[in-house]
Amino acid sequence: MRNFGLKLWTKDFVKNIEFVNDAERAIKEGKFDYLELFALPLSYDETYESVLSKFGGVKVIIHAPHGLQGLDISDKNEFENNKKRIEDAQRFADLLEASFIVLHPGMNAGEEFLEESIRQFGLFNDKRLTVENLPSYCSQTKRLLHGIKPSEIKRFIDEVGCPFCLDFSHAICGANSCNIDIYEFLDEMKALNPSMYHLCDGDVNSLNDSHLHFGEGDYDLRRLVLEYTKENALITMETGHGIPNSVQPWISDINYIRNVIS
Repeated sequence: MRNFGLKLWTKDFVKNIEFVNDAERAIKEGKFDYLELFALPLSYDETYESVLSKFGGVKVIIHAPHGLQGLDISDKNEFENNKKRIEDAQRFADLLEASFIVLHPGMNAGEEFLEESIRQFGLFNDKRLTVENLPSYCSQTKRLLHGIKPSEIKRFIDEVGCPFCLDFSHAICGANSCNIDIYEFLDEMKALNPSMYHLCDGDVNSLNDSHLHFGEGDYDLRRLVLEYTKENALITMETGHGIPNSVQPWISDINYIRNVIS
């Protein structure tokens, strides 16, 4: 049976307590299969007691910071700062016994940036770190990216020995930017044996990652899940934008996707 996860951010434990309480109830009632926690830099000391009291004993995946939080592992001058920026993600993984810490490649496009990202990934020396494929462009930072093509992700896997998180929306955007059929692109990603997945809806012809709720876009969600994920897959629902005030949209998402694949 495929497992679908709800995503929270550590800032929610400070600024959005009612939503966290709502999410706790839903997870403990079995409405979701696990939690993915995005660990912002320097958030551990302020939030770990609340995180542990609400989600200790729950299956958890950790997501490390990325470019929007200043973490760029393609910048050779930022290695020491990058180590500090992911420390809280590692501490939360220790606290909650998480097996995976999802980490993005760095910013910019080109071989030198890809090589530096791989180098720093390895130097962090944490087997829980899990590389995630990216789209070719970040609309928020206005920068080109790497870690897009299956061949680039394969280098992380081969050279570092890390697990792989297949983000479907990023892959579809990446395929479109490379003018490659999305399913040929996904076939190559699948061959890399992902350990987990991120899923949302979106515009199948777009270059932009839109994080739509299920049913709001035109992705063939049934095909993505049934053809490209494992039977016991961990699939985090990366749906929705803005500050949530209820877990209901994600309950609707999980009901929608389970109905689609039934």
